[in-house]
Amino acid sequence: MKLLLRLACASAALTAISASGASIIYNNGVTNTSNASGPAWVAGSNMFLNIIDDYGGSPLGPSGGSGASQNGFDLFDPGGGGLDITLLSWTLGSMTLYEGPGTATLSPGPATPGFEDYRYDDNGGLAPTNLTFFYNGAEWASGYVTRFVTEVANSADIDATGAGDAIITTNTPAGLAFFNEVMTLSSGTGQLSFVADSFTPVAPSDPGTFGSTGSITVVPEPSTMAALFGASALGITFIRRRRKS
Repeated sequence: MKLLLRLACASAALTAISASGASIIYNNGVTNTSNASGPAWVAGSNMFLNIIDDYGGSPLGPSGGSGASQNGFDLFDPGGGGLDITLLSWTLGSMTLYEGPGTATLSPGPATPGFEDYRYDDNGGLAPTNLTFFYNGAEWASGYVTRFVTEVANSADIDATGAGDAIITTNTPAGLAFFNEVMTLSSGTGQLSFVADSFTPVAPSDPGTFGSTGSITVVPEPSTMAALFGASALGITFIRRRRKS
């Protein structure tokens, strides 16, 4: 009970942080995966070892998404920059399932949760970044999704959720205004949080593709986010159980 309370409190704190930052809502997220030879996962499947940008035959295209709506960005506000949030898109990839010290990776049981802990992988130097933002097809900014943790309530739960950390580090001339606003909103760090409310298997075989909905939020106090991330990512399970009951 004490552990569940700590996780719930951490998750609530993360929610409060996210609510205070500018957010981009998406409903067409794509996650491409490969090498389903990891630990046991749900419904008799195994964890995918890699999140990749694309595998050529993905039914939804490259990993990433695009904006559906937003809150808190002056650049996309009709009274501010007036740009169209639906023209903002991003791609991501090159993450590897981490099973080393401090990992959250854990196979689910019939009545216990499971977690997949993915970390940034430069793919042998071929992927110097794994996150790129575009506007109307023109590159704006790039950086890293450094960690992303998916979770399920039990071994029969195929409706996974997830949360992760990201940072943008560079921009193109076309993306200067976007980069500057993210830096202002994040106190100069470029820190973002990714949340996936659900993952839907589209091509669950190996390689696999998953659709998702969720949000990207600028983190105004990244040091707090970093301190809470591990516990809050795990705490999502407790919140989801309460919601489903």
